[in-house]
Amino acid sequence: MNIAKHILWASVAILLTGGWMGCKPELQGELGEPFNKLEGMIGVWEMGSFSQTDLQSPLTEVRDLSELYIDGIVTPLRITLNEDFTYSVAIEKGRNYFGEAGTWSLDDEEHPTYLILATEDAEGMPMDTLQYNLGAVVRPHDDLLDIVYDRPCDGDPVLAYTFSFNRQ
Repeated sequence: MNIAKHILWASVAILLTGGWMGCKPELQGELGEPFNKLEGMIGVWEMGSFSQTDLQSPLTEVRDLSELYIDGIVTPLRITLNEDFTYSVAIEKGRNYFGEAGTWSLDDEEHPTYLILATEDAEGMPMDTLQYNLGAVVRPHDDLLDIVYDRPCDGDPVLAYTFSFNRQ
């Protein structure tokens, strides 16, 4: 009789669990078409903040160094990413890590991780190719673009500079 009770309670538990799991609502609606990652990047981006992360510190110390670029008087660093994949930089204060102008691209148009800037000299001749981590994929309706530059020493990144831009 004792075994019969255990079998009964086990059967009840299985039925209740099965019934509970079977009562999940069905998903409705559609996800829609994926957004175009390239369109999300196009526009004028003005620096909103600048920070430095010490990658060698066990505490991963982050310092806000926005005052190196933003003083409330001059226009902060601006990057313009055009539809024809050209870009230009306007800077009045701070160090320019992006070059003056050139062409831009993403490492993967469907799942981008990096922003790639190919700089050019005054005659339009290629000079250098710069690669920056994207803080997140930017959708066409997003107003924030984070670009991260890992500054190396002897091949290993020791500092990460995060440039946060606002869409203008």
